[in-house]
Amino acid sequence: MLEHSITVKAETVDQAIEKGLKELGISRDQATVRVINEGKKGFFGFGKQDAVVDIQRQEKVSLSELTQELETKTNQPLKEEKELEVKSSPVETESKVTEVPVTESNTSELIQSDLTEAASEEVNKARPVQSDQEQAELNQASQENDAVDIQEALTTVSKYLEDIIREYGADASVSATRASKNVVFEIETDKSGLVIGKHGKIINSLQILAQTLLLSLHHRYLNVELNVGNYRDRRANVLEQMAENTAKEVIETRQPVILDALPAYERKQIHAHLSNIAHISTHSEGKEPNRYLVVEYVKEENV
Repeated sequence: MLEHSITVKAETVDQAIEKGLKELGISRDQATVRVINEGKKGFFGFGKQDAVVDIQRQEKVSLSELTQELETKTNQPLKEEKELEVKSSPVETESKVTEVPVTESNTSELIQSDLTEAASEEVNKARPVQSDQEQAELNQASQENDAVDIQEALTTVSKYLEDIIREYGADASVSATRASKNVVFEIETDKSGLVIGKHGKIINSLQILAQTLLLSLHHRYLNVELNVGNYRDRRANVLEQMAENTAKEVIETRQPVILDALPAYERKQIHAHLSNIAHISTHSEGKEPNRYLVVEYVKEENV
């Protein structure tokens, strides 16, 4: 995740600042430094204390710097949800849609505990027993805090998308809608073709950046989707037709069909569409960004 602040110890204040700036990957003019403890040299080693400083990344980071850092993060594969082993089939593609893969994030890296299992058990034993009412009040407070937290994160991501689209040369207004674990960012612009890009390249890239930025701001994993006008609906229709045509070809020839590489969420759409077609099975092969679907014929007993 993107680190915004860090607390560092060193022998001197200057050394602590230098160490913290290096860990955050920023320069002195990009940071706000607060000295917590100037440290003490001590007497013959007795009473010695390290200097402690808190270094915070200034929020006004340039768009290009933030984009570059996010793009660096997206080079690491995000945790891909387990794809359904479903029946499926090939189709005539209107266009090759695979230049930008959509990856999912490894949320296990976002939540780490310094406690071992044994230590956790001791902590649990020491905790007072809470009544149902107290637990309900705590849960409600947690949900309220989460609602505030996610709203701030969605606002930040929406603003970031508006800024980066403006850099592309188009004015845009971005609004976010959350439903359970899914977030849809609706982009309103008079240059939708520019935002979508050839074969969806730009909007898919923006979706990866939005997913990564949201994960850096909010502690819970949410699926992110970007949409311009009715682009996603039109694309879903194309994928459905692709699936039906492919299934028909596989059933007629009984030969497997390999589809062009597709983003993960589009592969899942085809998996789901072909799941109820008899004698059709699908699976993914290859590595991102060139991961693709294989649609195969299966006999009745294996269906």
